[in-house]
Amino acid sequence: MIKLGHRGYSDKYPENTMMAFKAAINGNFDGVETDVQLTKDNQLVLIHDETINRTSNGRGYVKDHTYQELCKFNFNYRFKNVEAKIPLLAELLDYCYGKDVILNLEIKTDKIQYPNIEQMTYDLVKEKGMLKQVMFSSFHLDSLLKLRSIDPDLYLGYLFEDDYQKNKELVLKHHFHCHSKYVFLNEQEIKDYLKHHLDVNTWTVNDEEIKDFLLEAGVKTIITNKDI
Repeated sequence: MIKLGHRGYSDKYPENTMMAFKAAINGNFDGVETDVQLTKDNQLVLIHDETINRTSNGRGYVKDHTYQELCKFNFNYRFKNVEAKIPLLAELLDYCYGKDVILNLEIKTDKIQYPNIEQMTYDLVKEKGMLKQVMFSSFHLDSLLKLRSIDPDLYLGYLFEDDYQKNKELVLKHHFHCHSKYVFLNEQEIKDYLKHHLDVNTWTVNDEEIKDFLLEAGVKTIITNKDI
């Protein structure tokens, strides 16, 4: 089973920061999951929310700030006396280059459809020579279809956490890998995906017993905040 740090090793370090990514990569994780969004000046940055309000001491939408403006804020969510800046996707790719590391890049377009973010993300990963190390995922079906049109060989996972049957049908119809929340998964559901030759990669698994069940049932990847 592959174990990816959810937004890095976010149980011990500020989420989606280089310190969280490095701790996961240099620790007991096989790689990291992170979220890609776009700044006002078209820089690909790693942050979960569309705004910076929760995770930094700044306010406003990512799309309304330039990267240099975002660098003025401290993204040390939950961790006092720590200084952390918002990272560029390029920084994470450079750090992982040449390492045996898997990256799950979530294209955050379910609320804001950033123009051309799919092509930009693909181009950067390809330029770094790391396409084979990356799972691309999204809650936004159109983003996955755009990525497939760019490169039909990409590893694509459809994220969902509600309307399970409807979204399961979309996974099977488009032959995307299943990236559902773990609460929907039982032995039969996992078998259904596997018989269609689709991987099951699930989140956010922070319990050892649940991890063991998913491993035995055939889940390929768990995304977790903790070193379990």
